[in-house]
Amino acid sequence: MSAELALLHSILHGPLWSAMTSWPMTLNARLCDLRPRFLPKHQVPRGHRAIARNGRVLLASQLTLAKLAGRHARVRLQTWHKTILPGDRPEPFGVLLWASALEIPVEPDTYIAQLAAPSGEPYELALEVGGGLRLEFRLRDE
Repeated sequence: MSAELALLHSILHGPLWSAMTSWPMTLNARLCDLRPRFLPKHQVPRGHRAIARNGRVLLASQLTLAKLAGRHARVRLQTWHKTILPGDRPEPFGVLLWASALEIPVEPDTYIAQLAAPSGEPYELALEVGGGLRLEFRLRDE
């Protein structure tokens, strides 16, 4: 197993991850309030960045964390490559979570994203964000 795949397996869990046939992964979800587990970093010209408390998930969005809460979004998960020292080659470091808020919800809005502690509740995908919590993507109730 490659170092990148081992890293991703330590951060991502669930049936959707196990059955993944292509990476990066894109899905539609309604987002919860992410502020308890993500710290705002800085604004860039066309968006905002925040880092999960475990330091392994970087959230990028055109909206602030506060404005993302409760919004429908297209979510893309991909490998986050990072350099530690200038001149170093970028190495897999974690997961880049890109959330693009949708003005009009796209049907089907398949998943509900919520912060949760590991439990027996069914989920399709879980992303470790630190502090004993993870961002779980669960199927929307019909």
